[in-house]
Amino acid sequence: MRTLIITITTLISSLTFAQTTFDQEMNQAFSDWKIGNQAGIEAFQKVQKNNQDNWIPKYYVAFIQTLQSFEGSDQNLRQNLIDDARVLIHQLEYSNPNNPEILNLKAMNLTSEIVLNPMANGMQLIDDVNSIYAKSILLNPTNPRSLLGKAEFNINASKFIGGDTTNDCKAVKNALVLFGSEKPAKFEPNWGKERAENLLKNECKNQ
Repeated sequence: MRTLIITITTLISSLTFAQTTFDQEMNQAFSDWKIGNQAGIEAFQKVQKNNQDNWIPKYYVAFIQTLQSFEGSDQNLRQNLIDDARVLIHQLEYSNPNNPEILNLKAMNLTSEIVLNPMANGMQLIDDVNSIYAKSILLNPTNPRSLLGKAEFNINASKFIGGDTTNDCKAVKNALVLFGSEKPAKFEPNWGKERAENLLKNECKNQ
């Protein structure tokens, strides 16, 4: 019995240490991200390597790559970032097929593909993006990033293909309310509130 207690105590101590190490690595990665996107990618890749079964570090690698792919004039670099992120997103989706945050990231990644080459990719991918957001909302109607992502995509698309954005602006308002009440688990995505506020001040100011 004493041996069993020692074994259990050792196991709990190991798990506690491992969790503490993960927390430290994640906090350091977020700190490194403030230096720049590349520093953030490398930091989260390191955490990912040490925590293969945790989806969160891989999510942030793909998230930063996708965000970065919207910027700059180097078309090849942007496409490479989209492709690199997509590989990780496919891995994440395979392991977590019903995770709204991963679906939102997938939709964002496809949106970047559209922005990069709207003539070639716009009509081909627009329905895919809306379908992914619709699935994400169905899985969790209270996820503000799902509502915001779909609404923002439609608002931006309307600038090129037309359409009434009244309901989309209402969705942004609903998302902003949900941002105030959501309580994500530690290190899980919580971004989006400022994006919603900016949309309401600009694109939706007359709605």
